[in-house]
Amino acid sequence: DPGPAFGTGQHPTTQMCLQLIEKLRKPEHWTMLDVGTGSGILSVYGAKLKATRILAIDIDPEAVRWAKRNIELNDLSGKIELSTRPLHQISGSFSIIAANLVYEEIIKLFPLFPGLLNPGGWLILSGILRNQENEINELLENYRFEEYQSLYQEEWACLASKRVR
Repeated sequence: DPGPAFGTGQHPTTQMCLQLIEKLRKPEHWTMLDVGTGSGILSVYGAKLKATRILAIDIDPEAVRWAKRNIELNDLSGKIELSTRPLHQISGSFSIIAANLVYEEIIKLFPLFPGLLNPGGWLILSGILRNQENEINELLENYRFEEYQSLYQEEWACLASKRVR
């Protein structure tokens, strides 16, 4: 139940993120940062796929409240850490960063992603319209990401890139 937050699982951007979280090659003990968690659906799925640590952040306290409710409904309390801290206050290193956000937020936050991603880790970006993909690909190249995987549904794109070691 997304309540007022984003993330029912029905939107193409969410569906594509879920597909990539499942399909990407991950280390045995992998971790996940869910940026803009909304309803918490990506984090819940990460927990069901056995991520060893998940941090789900959203600057909207109401979204975090609903994510907490959904985490509890899925019996995952204690497996997902929730926070309203903005991305620039997050520390640590993650195997996967998933950010299903609007294009403008992705552009603004992008410089912070490489510092939070393990070498060889995956950055999953969605909320991008197909006609915005080239600008995101330029950023990925500039920040030395490689091994791109892309999914498309309707007018939306979801991009996954691996951080160069």
